[in-house]
Amino acid sequence: MTESIHIKEIVIEPLTRANFADFGDVIETESAKHFPINDGRVERYHDLASVQLGGENSRALINIFECNVANQFPYQLPLVERHPIGSQAFIPLTPIKFVVVVGKAGDHPQPEDLRAFESNGYQGINYHQGVWHMPLVADETGLRFLVVDRGGDGDNCDEEGYPDDQRIMIVRQPNQVNQSV
Repeated sequence: MTESIHIKEIVIEPLTRANFADFGDVIETESAKHFPINDGRVERYHDLASVQLGGENSRALINIFECNVANQFPYQLPLVERHPIGSQAFIPLTPIKFVVVVGKAGDHPQPEDLRAFESNGYQGINYHQGVWHMPLVADETGLRFLVVDRGGDGDNCDEEGYPDDQRIMIVRQPNQVNQSV
């Protein structure tokens, strides 16, 4: 008996505030509220993301993540994860485009409910509490992110894989090429 494998392709879309709103915040200065501080020497881009720190004894963690394995697209998505108690923000420290895959908070997302987005190289993202997303992957090694995460009591990371007969492929549109900006 031959086993049937179902393949779902998810085409990567540009990352914008509007198309990412169901999953979290886009962290960027473009069209953001801002005002001068420090006697006009500095422009403050204000309140770019909502950091969620649910649960007892919680605190914000500031980390740096560095990708040490390069991945190629199309990329087969093995699993998704979520942070049920708090949000998680990724702000690139290296000006290079990166891809995220997301599914709405709730039950484990089906392949047809997932969406993929690519930043413009200067945007960061903040996954809202409970939003399913792919683990961090990068096209090149050395990509670094400042990560604002939740620390404290409780387990704030759930991971769930997809069955062997489901292949979820993240693909670029034919004219999409990742490059440093």
